Amino acid sequence: MSRHLERDNNLPKYRDTLLKNALIDLTADSNVLAIYLGGSLAKGNFDIYSDIDLHIIVTSEQKTDFIKEKRKRSSSWGEVLFYEDFNPLSPVIVTHYDCFIKVDSWYHSPEEVVPSIWLKDLDVLYAPHNIISDVIKESSIREYKPSKEEVEFWRGKIIAFIHESYRAVMRNEIYYAISNLDRVRWLIASGWYMEIEQHLDSSYGVWSKVEGNRSKLNKQQLSLLERWYCSRNPQDIMQTMEKMIPEFLRLNKLLSERVEIEENEEHFKKIIEMTI
Repeated sequence: MSRHLERDNNLPKYRDTLLKNALIDLTADSNVLAIYLGGSLAKGNFDIYSDIDLHIIVTSEQKTDFIKEKRKRSSSWGEVLFYEDFNPLSPVIVTHYDCFIKVDSWYHSPEEVVPSIWLKDLDVLYAPHNIISDVIKESSIREYKPSKEEVEFWRGKIIAFIHESYRAVMRNEIYYAISNLDRVRWLIASGWYMEIEQHLDSSYGVWSKVEGNRSKLNKQQLSLLERWYCSRNPQDIMQTMEKMIPEFLRLNKLLSERVEIEENEEHFKKIIEMTI
């Protein structure tokens, strides 16, 4: 049991305070045209540990200045603990506060906000100029379906990581081998999302929302993920990799048929047999 449970139970309150402070600050600036929430807070599948994905649309002329001042701006919303991956030229900054809440704040110009599956179910907090109503409307009716390019990228990455896992094992680079194995595991999980035509609301290689209460995977798939866990033992790594191959081949067949590309099963088997 964590010794931080009392603090954790208060995280929603701390999160609300941070968001309120951010909105007071941002809406007072005439160069801020709109503000919306993304992520789990917008979609309604949040928990006490969810962070704030805050998107701020600013005038094109002032966007560069907002980016320059992004650290100073977020520091006015609460007591900053640290900044994550701070890049002065990036339009996003991840700020961690001493209350154990983090805020991902993104700065966009109006022309950059276009209809996308990523903008489905966003939560508009401030839009006095009504500049994103059409974007919201079109994004809300978009349905995710995997594309030919997406499936080709997916299967190319899987076989590449299988080969790289083998090389790492043979070099005794065990953590690297495990890292590559984990990418294969994650890619198969993302293939399950493509199979049910559900957009995986996590960045490439990120396990957030794949497991746990927010997962859209079924019990059998979650059970497979559990069985695909392995130790640092080189033989265990390669045996675990081998266990995943049938599911990769099944998904490749199904997804290839769906997007109307050649499944090339024999070719992929030949590639895989070079390592297993």
